[in-house]
Amino acid sequence: MDIAVILRQVPDTEAVLVPDPARPGAVLETGVKFVLNPYDEYAVEEAVRIVEKAGGRAVGFCIGPERAEGALRSALAMGLESAVLISEPAAVAADIVGQGRILAAAIKPLKPALVLCGREFIDTAEDALAAVLAQFLDLPHVLNASKLELSADKAVVQRESEGSTLEIEAALPAVVSAAKGLNEPRYPTLMAIKRSKAKEVKRLTLAELGLAPAAPRSRVTALVAPPPRAKGVRVEGDAAAAAAQGLEWLSKTAKVV
Repeated sequence: MDIAVILRQVPDTEAVLVPDPARPGAVLETGVKFVLNPYDEYAVEEAVRIVEKAGGRAVGFCIGPERAEGALRSALAMGLESAVLISEPAAVAADIVGQGRILAAAIKPLKPALVLCGREFIDTAEDALAAVLAQFLDLPHVLNASKLELSADKAVVQRESEGSTLEIEAALPAVVSAAKGLNEPRYPTLMAIKRSKAKEVKRLTLAELGLAPAAPRSRVTALVAPPPRAKGVRVEGDAAAAAAQGLEWLSKTAKVV
């Protein structure tokens, strides 16, 4: 079973991000560590487990600048067979619909039985890529999978929704986005990291995919740092006095009751 895995390089979750005044919608990259999108790790792990059990290939696909090869190498060390990087500026600058169109064109020659991706990108909180990919590939899709079981012709997906578990069946091939809890991503061994350096990262251009740059349908106009957190209010006294002070603050200051 061949599987395509969508990958993205994002700033480390502990990085302090500062908007770039020269590039609306971008952050200053100086001193920022970039990593594989955490939700993509669940997609990679699931793909590797399926291939280890059923055979086939698991191939990563990524749109990003040249530095995104670092994220691909992390996924290769986890067990992907190879990866494809599309770093053409027009592709990197495309919105989610444009990138879905590009990734679909790159994935089609593989003819995968399954396309996996993380449920969202943590840098932009974008969670629509699975649906966009499914549209361009004309495949069914299921979002936010917490459990995935495959047979020869269908995927059975469990997803958590507002405190309940939904079970959804989709005919294969299909697109599925992975949620936290789908599995426990592995830590690559030193030998796996060394072997990953010899694995292929193929570069593709829009022309090679038979595509022309397209104007984005949406764009980020600005990034604004969140306001500083307000200073907390401390209440003292016995339980009744503390409750009275808390209620007064909620009603007169916060105005929420």
